Amino acid sequence: MRAVRRGGLVEQVIDALTAPIESGEWPPGHRLPAVTDLAAELEVGRSTVREAVQALAHRGLLEVAQGRGTFVADPGPGQWILQLRRSAALDVYEARRGPEIEAARLAALRRTDDDLAAIEAAVAERRAARTCGAVGEWAAADLALHRAVVAATHNPVLGRLFDALADGVHDSFTHQSADPGSGVDTADEHDALVDAIARRDPEAAAAATRGYLDACEGELRVLLGGASPDGALSDRTP
Repeated sequence: MRAVRRGGLVEQVIDALTAPIESGEWPPGHRLPAVTDLAAELEVGRSTVREAVQALAHRGLLEVAQGRGTFVADPGPGQWILQLRRSAALDVYEARRGPEIEAARLAALRRTDDDLAAIEAAVAERRAARTCGAVGEWAAADLALHRAVVAATHNPVLGRLFDALADGVHDSFTHQSADPGSGVDTADEHDALVDAIARRDPEAAAAATRGYLDACEGELRVLLGGASPDGALSDRTP
């Protein structure tokens, strides 16, 4: 591992600890060096290392055994992120941003009563799916809500564009932990989106859409880490 650069220290340490797990240098069950040793090697404070370890333990990549040390966790559903192409999900989010913000704005201007009923039913399904905690059901419900918003634009080009992105959007929902089971809860932003569409407020609808995209993309950047393809640490911050 390399010493981290200044700025975003915890994220940099998360990257540094994740890299040998991804590469297989630290296999499941491997015991990590002591906090003091890691702090010295990475040239950061022990509290920074502890915070990074706690974050990785929360994500299921590490197991902290009191009195025994910290170990690489056995592979499980929570470690999908190690198999995901690092750039693919972020590419999807970048591609989504423009069309979804414009769709929200147009839906607020053009929606009919039937459109609003469909959107309100979809957001209720999304809320119920999140409560049950099944990521696949939540992803499908989330996608259905955004399809309903796009349908309310009555713009066939936007509809085809969304359909073209739909597989990647579904994969990014299914494979990232933002919303179900994570610290990122965008239910309020989605409720705000529906409320803005109901009030025919295009600017508020666009702002709510930016809000949930920013929150989910930020969480995804943290989950994916900031290592570049050549293994160097990045200064990129969410």
